[in-house]
Amino acid sequence: MLHIFKKANSMTVTQKDYNRGYIALFSVIILGAIGLGVTVSLLLSGLSSSRTNFQLQQKSEARAVASTCAEEALQQILDTGIISGSATTTLSPDVFCTYVITSTGSQPLIQAKGVSGIATSKINVILASSTPRIKLSSWQEVVDF
Repeated sequence: MLHIFKKANSMTVTQKDYNRGYIALFSVIILGAIGLGVTVSLLLSGLSSSRTNFQLQQKSEARAVASTCAEEALQQILDTGIISGSATTTLSPDVFCTYVITSTGSQPLIQAKGVSGIATSKINVILASSTPRIKLSSWQEVVDF
C-alpha cells in the first residue's frame, strides 16, 4: 500500500511580518490616544460651559431679587408715606435682599441689594417726588453704593 503524504507548506515568519504587526499596534495606540484627548477636551469644555451658565443664572436671579426689593420699598413708601427705613427679605438661605430708604435733600433714595449664591446685584432708585404719586428720577444698577 502506497501512502502519499503531501507535505504542508510551512509558514515562516519573517522580520517583515513583525514590523507590520508593530506598525498596526502603534497605529491603534496613537489613534486611541488622540480619541481620548478629544473626548477629555470635549468634557472639560462642557464643564466650563455649565459653570458659566450657572454663574449667569445666579447673576440674573440676583438682579431680579434686587429689583423686587426696590419695588417693595416703593410700595412701602406708597402705603405709609414714610421716606425712611430698611428691611431684609429672605427667600432661601442663599437668596435674599435688603433695602434702605433715605431722604437726603429733596430726592429720596432707595438702595436695594439682591444676593443669589455668590452673585450680588445693587440698584439705586432716586425718586423725583413721593407725594401724591411716586415719580422716579432714575433706576440704575450700580457696582457699589
